[in-house]
Amino acid sequence: MKKLFTRKLLFLLTLLLATVLAGTLGYMLIEGWSLLDSLFMTVITVSTIGYGEVHPLDTGGRVFTIILIILGVGAVGYGISSLTLMLFQGDLPLYLKRKKMEKVIARFSDHVILCGLSRTGLYTLDEMTRSGHRVVVIERDIAIATQMEERDIPYIVGDATQDANLLAAGVAQAQAIITCLTSDAENAFVVVTAKSLNTAITAISKAENESTRKKLLAVGADKVVVPSMLGGLSMANSVLRPESQRFFETLHERYPDTFKAEIITAEPRWAGQTLQHFQAEQDGRLLVVALEHPGEEVQFSPSPDTSLKAGTAIMLIRNR
Repeated sequence: MKKLFTRKLLFLLTLLLATVLAGTLGYMLIEGWSLLDSLFMTVITVSTIGYGEVHPLDTGGRVFTIILIILGVGAVGYGISSLTLMLFQGDLPLYLKRKKMEKVIARFSDHVILCGLSRTGLYTLDEMTRSGHRVVVIERDIAIATQMEERDIPYIVGDATQDANLLAAGVAQAQAIITCLTSDAENAFVVVTAKSLNTAITAISKAENESTRKKLLAVGADKVVVPSMLGGLSMANSVLRPESQRFFETLHERYPDTFKAEIITAEPRWAGQTLQHFQAEQDGRLLVVALEHPGEEVQFSPSPDTSLKAGTAIMLIRNR
């Protein structure tokens, strides 16, 4: 964006300078006037101020003045209007706002980058902010991106597939990146780019179908979600298991800041310890729903005397 702004500014300034220079040289060569008289005549002509002629014009001078009025006034008008728009309503305010945003983001670490404010992206953003996570948004639609100002959420206006935008969003220091772009190809490209810039980052991506999900996993995504599949499962569970579905929905809707469902991977230091001992070490009250030892079947409602292993997945509901 900086390069584009600089190129546009240089073009407009060059256009204005070239017009004035051409007019000045024209009067000096055709009429033989001094530099100051030629410059003055050019300025009052292209600015349409309406002062009288500096000196009487001969035929050649009048023809040149007609050409200067037709071409020069248009060029100067375009240049000044574009420059004014760029400096006060367009590129400059956006550029300064982005630089300010980048300074704020530069202080972030272990944050989450959300690419694309599609419907899925907006739901993801709501849940992340509700859980207290620090989020940086990358969105190419400026009208949608600027809505983040009302929510005090840092954002970058641009294409998430571009290295510069990911770096501006702090990908090198980020904990995770979530891609919710409408194109599966773009989601894959963001995953590959983010992994190349930060090999430790966790990449979560949206996919349209199962086939694309496998491809995204193949290019480096740590987890891929198919929203349509999750929606179908949720609707089916509303019929097949309505009580459990209603329970978790009520838990999420009524107590979003009180209860948190999560899965913890047991650390090596917990190997050999009982589930009861693990629960006693945790902050706050929690209910262990299920365990999955590496390479074994899931155990639901495990006994407090169950021994943990390194890498055991512990599914729990925490009272925060």
